[in-house]
Amino acid sequence: MRRLRHWLPAFAYMALIFALSSMRLVAPAIEDVPFQDKGVHFLEYFVLGFLCAHATRHTWASRAAVRTYALAFFLATAWGFSDELHQAFVPGRSADWIDVVADALGSLVGVVTYASVGYLRARGAVPLRGRA
Repeated sequence: MRRLRHWLPAFAYMALIFALSSMRLVAPAIEDVPFQDKGVHFLEYFVLGFLCAHATRHTWASRAAVRTYALAFFLATAWGFSDELHQAFVPGRSADWIDVVADALGSLVGVVTYASVGYLRARGAVPLRGRA
């Protein structure tokens, strides 16, 4: 049950992604901003990568960090891939392999950010919450 609390944010965020991608896209695209859609995908999966890194690191703390972070990256990227497949069947949506690339890059940066913060905290460079 303790481990579940580390996964709840990631699972809730995955459910949010699924729910949002199940909706018909109604917002007009702004063509003046290049790669706007890819930036949204990047940020969306940055957050998911970060949350998955937190969950995997706390679930398997005794394992090598690189392995848990690799699993987090895989899970977040696989969710992005499955989301693109899902969108292929949603009216008004389409699947795009470049979106999967943006998802994977966002996931990678999210995982690396989580790992970097953890590393800096362990070295004492970033104070823990509640400590001055």
